[in-house]
Amino acid sequence: MTRVLSLLAVLAALISTSANAAIVTYTDRATFIAATGATGIGAIPSNISGGFTLGGLTFSDVSGSSMVSNVNWSTLISEPTDMAISGVESFNVNAAGPLFAFGFDFHEPTTSTPPGPQFPDTCNTTCVESTFTVTLRNGAALVDAFTFNAPNDVLAFVGVASTVAFDRIEIRDTTNTADNEFFGNFLIGRVQAVPEPSILALLGLGLLGFGFARRRLAA
Repeated sequence: MTRVLSLLAVLAALISTSANAAIVTYTDRATFIAATGATGIGAIPSNISGGFTLGGLTFSDVSGSSMVSNVNWSTLISEPTDMAISGVESFNVNAAGPLFAFGFDFHEPTTSTPPGPQFPDTCNTTCVESTFTVTLRNGAALVDAFTFNAPNDVLAFVGVASTVAFDRIEIRDTTNTADNEFFGNFLIGRVQAVPEPSILALLGLGLLGFGFARRRLAA
């Protein structure tokens, strides 16, 4: 009996650990859409100032700067206008309802802006290798967080799916530099993600173990 109970304790711990791993991250847009059913929120409006609301999401800068979309900052992002911030690239996204998936296209250039007018696909004066932290919250409660450092000078994709609902995304440039990275083609998913097969397998083993223990006790 002691061995059976010990086995059940291990299984319960494994199930708890797996269930707490609430998120899966993606670097491929097509795979993300296939896994989550996420859809686009629409094209970013031109000439945004400070923040904007689109597709049930409200974007707001937190670095004391302004969000700008008056030009096609990145020729790699397919939208006519994409989002840049005239300071540190840190911002919040608040959703009108619960979300289970969130993603976007991202471009980090390494070519400095030459003298004269603003050019697309360039960073501001000095290019800095930036790392970002993405934190998911449900109200004030922390759901989970992850970091990303996308390849430079290419169209990158950043996506996350959660088994726990969230309604707030906090994106922070941990290097705290104002050197221009660009965001666009935002996607959201409102359907709860299916648990990973490994979690389902552990749950099945746990149920079988509890059934075995009950039979031993009844014998």
